[in-house]
Amino acid sequence: MNKIIEPNPEMAAVLMTYQCVAQCDECCFSCGPHLQGTSLTFDKVKYFLDQIKKIPSIKIVVFSGGECFIEFSLLVQSIKYASDLGLMTRCVTNGFWGKSLDLARKKVAALHESGLTEINFSTGDSHQQYVPVENVLNATIAATENEITTCISIESNKSKKFKANDFINHPLYQQYIANSEKEKYLQLLSATWVSFHTDTIYQYDESVMDDSIESGCEGIFDTIALEPRGDIMACCGLTVNDIEEFHLGKLENSNLKEIFEKHHNDFLKIWIFLDGPKKIVEVASKWLGENPPIFAHKCLYCAYLYNNKELLSVIKENYYTLKDDVLSRYTQKMVIEKAMS
Repeated sequence: MNKIIEPNPEMAAVLMTYQCVAQCDECCFSCGPHLQGTSLTFDKVKYFLDQIKKIPSIKIVVFSGGECFIEFSLLVQSIKYASDLGLMTRCVTNGFWGKSLDLARKKVAALHESGLTEINFSTGDSHQQYVPVENVLNATIAATENEITTCISIESNKSKKFKANDFINHPLYQQYIANSEKEKYLQLLSATWVSFHTDTIYQYDESVMDDSIESGCEGIFDTIALEPRGDIMACCGLTVNDIEEFHLGKLENSNLKEIFEKHHNDFLKIWIFLDGPKKIVEVASKWLGENPPIFAHKCLYCAYLYNNKELLSVIKENYYTLKDDVLSRYTQKMVIEKAMS
């Protein structure tokens, strides 16, 4: 492979389990309390991290799920091992474990000692059916007290009642975080909450829509992931489990660098990386003489693309008309990125 355009993923992800204390109505992985026994073992996590270390462009490992705090000792052990390898670490959680400030502080102290550098909390109307926002606030207070970079991801569409201001105006936030040094470690984000069911249609406020829906998808080449069944995945997008082509092989049978290079040499994936799945769906729909569908999230376009045989067929028939342009722009982009790295 041309060294200029060899894959340089920057992030690894480990989905520790599909079990969760919540069962949100639109969970992208359909996680829930019933999925017991789906956790990875430390041996598998360690084997994955050892291979990740051989890819020098990867700087951070994200631990998620499901709910990665269900097997807390495994999480701490895994974060420490990744940290000892010189990798930054992040975990994504719903914060159920922050049942009191004292309990939250004990959990965060163990994470901080193990080397955790970032933590993301998910909350909003659906999450709060299972996890009170007070739990998330307790955990947030404990994380910012330890100067851990903290992000609050809040479900967003026009039907959602809980907003970022509700989090900020909560008495716990006002008492422990507001107007203090802790705020510099904290960021609140709106996360577009989409439907994975054909009978559910949400309306969206354009002010919280993700502008990147119109652009290329960096994530398709930026992330390599391990999921609870031992599959190696390219991308950790919302619909990755609905796209067979993003499951690259089994951990025990794979050389991560080799399978990621093969993934990186796929024309359709290169096109997605450059222009994004929305643009490709629009172009392919035009070739078919159809109006393209409209989705609120980039990942939904990707799932639609890969699961529509007519679209894939018409792309196979017509891709040669733009192949040279796509590959030329891809090479130019890679040369620029390599020069800037």
